[in-house]
Amino acid sequence: MTDTPPHSEPKPQSSGRSAPYRQLLRRMNGLGVPYGREDSFKLTRQQLIPDRVLIGIQRASLPVPVMFAIASELGMPAACEAVLAPHLAQANVVLFGIEDRAGGSVCKLYLEFWEQVRQEVLRTGACTPRLLHLSVKWDSARPDHHEVARYLCHPLLSAGDAMRRMARVYPPDAPLRSCDDALAIVRRGVERNPAVSLLYLEASESGNPRCSFDINLYKTGLLIADAAPELRQAADRFGIEAGAIEAQLKQLGTCRLGHLSGGTDRHGGEFLSVYGEISAL
Repeated sequence: MTDTPPHSEPKPQSSGRSAPYRQLLRRMNGLGVPYGREDSFKLTRQQLIPDRVLIGIQRASLPVPVMFAIASELGMPAACEAVLAPHLAQANVVLFGIEDRAGGSVCKLYLEFWEQVRQEVLRTGACTPRLLHLSVKWDSARPDHHEVARYLCHPLLSAGDAMRRMARVYPPDAPLRSCDDALAIVRRGVERNPAVSLLYLEASESGNPRCSFDINLYKTGLLIADAAPELRQAADRFGIEAGAIEAQLKQLGTCRLGHLSGGTDRHGGEFLSVYGEISAL
């Protein structure tokens, strides 16, 4: 959601969303300030997770007590506040995420340090990895448990360098080879805009094997529908029925392709997530 020009207004929501999902949208709309939104879907083995939303708001527009009140209403464990509080002064964007699943909702709260990272890179010209996002995540099915994730930005990478790093995120023996489809989507974007610069992140979490990438494709100009061949192939690799991926392509196909993330999740399995822009931050 970083560095994106205006695009479209939020789309109406379908019925059947979880209580946390609806609660978050109500709260954001009730604030009366602009926010950005991406909807996404996630491919894992034998499963497509469709109901995922990420909402970003300028930190200056969201008082800290309100931010933590919203997170608390979504069930955030009290320990998460201590993780984020020391970093609030450096954050310029706050993001809330909801991922609906059959057994409950996974909720997420991120701090983004884009302006700090940008200034440091401009000042030093260095390619040193820098913390861009710090997040806490919790599951409504495990109310006293949370994960802490760190997303390191690797600045000034060429498209080729970013793709080589993407490939190294996956274990050499990754059985589903979903890396091939992720790389093909990035190549498609680079072919569309050969001079594009790509914002590339790598994520890890404490105490589990997660190792993943996130690559920002907004500047390529791709729509999600443009990547339909690769996404159908990826769904087939994951053993997902054709109807499920076709439903997502129908729902989000006309959205700009914002982010692509993939690699190994916290349970050690491959995944691929696709984010489409609903409204720009």
